[in-house]
Amino acid sequence: MAADSFNSTTTERASGLFWKTFSMLLVLIITSLAVWFYCLSVLDEEPRASSTAQRITSAVSLTRYALISADSSYRFDLIMALAQREGLVILPKESTDRVEYLPDDRFDQLVLSFVRNSMGESTEIARRVNDLGGLWVSFSIEGDQYWLRVERTLQAPRLGANWIFWFIGMLVLCMVFTMLLTGRIIEPLSRLTIAARTLGRGEYPKPLPVEGLKEIQEVNESFNLMVSGMKRLQSDRELLLAGVSHDLRTPITRLRLEVEMANVSDETREAMCSDLDQMETIVKQFMAYVRQGELPLKVVNLSDTLRHVISSTRIESDPTVHLDVSIDDLVEIRANPTDLERAIQNLIVNAGKYGRSPDGDLHLTIRLRAIKKRNMAELTVSDDGVGIPESEYNRVLRPFERGDTSRGNTSGSGLGLSIVDRVAKAAGGEVRLSQNIPNGLTVMISVPTVLPSLSKSVAKSSST
Repeated sequence: MAADSFNSTTTERASGLFWKTFSMLLVLIITSLAVWFYCLSVLDEEPRASSTAQRITSAVSLTRYALISADSSYRFDLIMALAQREGLVILPKESTDRVEYLPDDRFDQLVLSFVRNSMGESTEIARRVNDLGGLWVSFSIEGDQYWLRVERTLQAPRLGANWIFWFIGMLVLCMVFTMLLTGRIIEPLSRLTIAARTLGRGEYPKPLPVEGLKEIQEVNESFNLMVSGMKRLQSDRELLLAGVSHDLRTPITRLRLEVEMANVSDETREAMCSDLDQMETIVKQFMAYVRQGELPLKVVNLSDTLRHVISSTRIESDPTVHLDVSIDDLVEIRANPTDLERAIQNLIVNAGKYGRSPDGDLHLTIRLRAIKKRNMAELTVSDDGVGIPESEYNRVLRPFERGDTSRGNTSGSGLGLSIVDRVAKAAGGEVRLSQNIPNGLTVMISVPTVLPSLSKSVAKSSST
């Protein structure tokens, strides 16, 4: 569950960074396109106005020349033929005409300016004459003034209806390009973030690929060197612990024998033996921590193992301990029997040391449940002591990290919960810490169970 929560949190943060970067790049590209289209439309106004003016001038000049060249008796027939075949409408210009001139925008004024440069300053252009729409241009023949409608509409759309499809296509292309670019930028950073958080949990991530941009290569290479250095440090520390622990066992045994034979008071002998017991416990924890992972995994009955550990710790006979135990029968997992017993013993011993209430009593709750739907076994050990702050949960699971200062004790090696965590991970499970309401600490171990058919086959092969 903790790993799933971490992965989901990391994924959410990575996806959040992806979409933020994607949105910024997409806005930048769309803004650039909008500015580009605006500049293109502004720069395109003058050529379009010149082309429109040239078309108007040519139509007026040709019509005027045709009318002047034709015989006056056939001029009316020519006007009717132009109206029917070419769509050109010619009206006499009167002082009583209702005229709606071109609007005062840049494009229309450019067209008017180009037309007047070609046909004279007295030329007028209107978009409606006597309630007839179109593009009307004034001209004269032998002193008579006329209106000529050269086009049925004032001007055609710049891009027509196709601009919508062009815009949608361009937008889709920009989105695809932006997603590819964003993924290319974010991917190395996401990998580095996941690796750093994995390292922060006390695990060693896989080496990061040294590829891509030069800066990314340098960062990944430095990170890989740091991880390999930490691995060497961990290996050297474990080797040192193994050597020291092995060398201390013989002197501790010799000191215990000398204390038993020494001529001292019973009170002094008991105090010295207690110190030697504490030293031997620390040495055993060192040895257990170093040799974890070296022993093979077997099918273990967790229910029987838990009952055996509770019995061997003699915690039930302690009058200051109020024990509440609930154990499901025949819960089998794959683990090393010795390491599993030591991990459970660490939980019970830690609760006895650090989980007592202010009056000195220990209210200890132990639950073992088999969740058949998920094929999981959950072992919880809860006390009602001071507890551990939630911000310290990940830290106290690391080797040599102690949270017992806040729980009223400064003794111990700092390996108890670390051994529990390593045993759970070796069995394919995990350890979670939580607050025990109203006060205290709850440690939950979740481990996959072994299917009955598998356990029978393993047991049969072992006997063979």
